[in-house]
Amino acid sequence: MFPPPRNSHRPGPTARLALPARLAALWLLAIVTMPPAQAQQTGDWTLACAEAHCRLETPGHSEQTEAPAYRLFLLAKKGDAALSLGLGSDGPQPDANRAMQWEVDGQLIHVLRPEAFAGFGSGNDLFVTDPAAGRALMPALLRGQRLRISYLDALAEPHDAVFSLNGLTAGLATLAEKQGRPATTTPSLAAPSGLERRPPPSRAAAVRGLGTPPAVLYRHATTGDCESLESENMASRELVVGVLSPTSTVYAIPCTAGATGVTYRLYLRDSGEIGGVETLYFALHDPRFGWIGSDLLSGVSFDAQKGTLSAAFTGRSDRHCGYRATWRWTEYAFRLQSFRGPSDCAQSGSPERWTTFYP
Repeated sequence: MFPPPRNSHRPGPTARLALPARLAALWLLAIVTMPPAQAQQTGDWTLACAEAHCRLETPGHSEQTEAPAYRLFLLAKKGDAALSLGLGSDGPQPDANRAMQWEVDGQLIHVLRPEAFAGFGSGNDLFVTDPAAGRALMPALLRGQRLRISYLDALAEPHDAVFSLNGLTAGLATLAEKQGRPATTTPSLAAPSGLERRPPPSRAAAVRGLGTPPAVLYRHATTGDCESLESENMASRELVVGVLSPTSTVYAIPCTAGATGVTYRLYLRDSGEIGGVETLYFALHDPRFGWIGSDLLSGVSFDAQKGTLSAAFTGRSDRHCGYRATWRWTEYAFRLQSFRGPSDCAQSGSPERWTTFYP
């Protein structure tokens, strides 16, 4: 390595504060990428250590799909009395505002409240931060054979992560021996030291991260005469997603695309007590027919700050003669806020001549 250049510049306070978090992230990466020869298997758990840090981990799978999408792990830093218990997921993440249920061998052990877990460092791993939760969980994990963690994602879809506890006790004993820890049967838990706490994602970001629910895609595929989303003409078209409430989300899915723009069919996905998917209809004014209902909108956009849905089309189509409109979500439906359009179809290409029909 080349020697550092001589200068009088020193890291500022922000850089000095960020350094421990960067070092902690590096040791986590070193443990994850450690060669197999340096890892030790104890039952279904794998222990890997690098310098003063150890990670004891087991893979988990989805009870619904059996996909290997989860990781349950314990982090141990030499000199720290407590361990850190973490959960990682390659699929839908637990909603940061909803509790998780932890069951061992079919018995509910603890309901982990949102304030008792948080993200730390990069990635999406979540850690138990409440010592009281640790005191409830660890004894059950050590004496059990099977753990199931049940949670809801940001769309309130249920998920169950299943883990084997076979080898956990032996793995902890080996970890204690390597780090010179006292042979305690129930180690305490705490948030990971040296890692910066990660703020939870906004619900809008979490919902977008989940993609479009299969039920919405199925409704779209079986409703009306829309082009296939996998066609060359539609594959690059963006969906519009709007979070309306803690239980309601609107999805605007491209239906047709051409020289005059993209039309969308809109669906409401509700995850409340009744739940389900609903095709939405909107009021449009046409000079020939007056107010009509339409399940297609053009030029759709959603303003998350204002909570408004907008649509616009200049020109004439087989359904209307152009419009500019906005709607606002109110409790359980979109309420029309404003509507402008031509008073005669001859004005369809001249928005500056249009009339305000509402309000």
